[in-house]
Amino acid sequence: MIALIAALSIHPLGPVRGASNTPVYVLGVSNPTDPLITDLQSLTSSVTILTSVTGLTTLAQGSILYIDGTWLASTSSLNPTIIPTIIQTILTGLPTIVVRGDPSILANSISGLMKFENPGLPLIAEGVHLTGTLTGGIQQGALLRIISGFDYSVAAEFQWATQQITQSSPPPVLAPLSEEQTARPTTVTQASTGPFWLQMLQASTDSSDHFAPYGQVTTTFSIYQLQNSGSTSSKWFDIFTNQTVTPGAVAFHSNYRNYLETTSAQPNNQTTNIFVSNGPASQLTSGPTTVTYSIGTFAGSFNDTVTSTQIMSYFLKNTNVTDTSSYPNVGWIHTINGGTSAGKLTLQFIPGWTDEVAQGHSLTINGDLVTTFATFSNSNTPTSTASTDVSFGIFGG
Repeated sequence: MIALIAALSIHPLGPVRGASNTPVYVLGVSNPTDPLITDLQSLTSSVTILTSVTGLTTLAQGSILYIDGTWLASTSSLNPTIIPTIIQTILTGLPTIVVRGDPSILANSISGLMKFENPGLPLIAEGVHLTGTLTGGIQQGALLRIISGFDYSVAAEFQWATQQITQSSPPPVLAPLSEEQTARPTTVTQASTGPFWLQMLQASTDSSDHFAPYGQVTTTFSIYQLQNSGSTSSKWFDIFTNQTVTPGAVAFHSNYRNYLETTSAQPNNQTTNIFVSNGPASQLTSGPTTVTYSIGTFAGSFNDTVTSTQIMSYFLKNTNVTDTSSYPNVGWIHTINGGTSAGKLTLQFIPGWTDEVAQGHSLTINGDLVTTFATFSNSNTPTSTASTDVSFGIFGG
């Protein structure tokens, strides 16, 4: 083991086939014909095998690191310095992807980063990118989890990591913040001396073909924490969940169309976590509609010390929204008229809520995102249905 850690040997690989030239390094793989290597060679012309963690010192900004999760689990069990050494590299801002084995082993080992999980779902790959460190060692970051398809996961994580590299400059101080259907927020600049919302975590789960032939679902949680609230007793988090749904009729050429989207969330500890605002409200829609709502803190409500909100808008078509929230939980049902053209569109459902957390405690919530696809006859009445369930848990802060 000492020889493994100390030796530094780097093997560039070829031939050149990838369309990109982004430098990719691979740790935990020795065979140049391993499927991970061949997949990466189809994506970039620069793939290098690292034979030990000492090679991490050679990695420059703009690179991507892939790690074999099976190797990481077995090696770190023998040498407890392995994971801390890798984390030191991640702290420099290097996007890192773990594939095979238990991909969550790395992100779950990073102190100060919110923990995100999907109980009951398989995990093929997980990418992690740390974007900033706050007072007290709190980490800002992004995660991408893929639950099906090895080749798909390698390529999807590569594209995600490439985007993370291009967005690696520190974000401006902004508030309030509005996220549009394209996930490109419009913002209003505010002086850093006043309250503002700072993104702490963006965590996505991509189902790939796990739910075929019914549909493909990508869930993205964007979590913001209120800064400069002036409160010594509470802290506040805005949580937006973006459920992007592509029906089987589009993703897999099946007969399944959009029908229902059901969102529910609850605090795990109702003493330290209270949901103080949420949206959208119930509404009937027809044709193309933009749903807009605000969440955040409102001075004088609950323990809110200031008023600071974020505005969310997303596009719907032939969809009714039902707010099923009942204290202490939140919930929504989006009912799509699947017999219309809306049944064959990729749609986004982006409800959100604000969690007030007692100082000295952590945000701790869980819930379910259930998507129901259906087949339809000539009428708008479903002839058969099939549901997919993405459970989630978020902890930390």
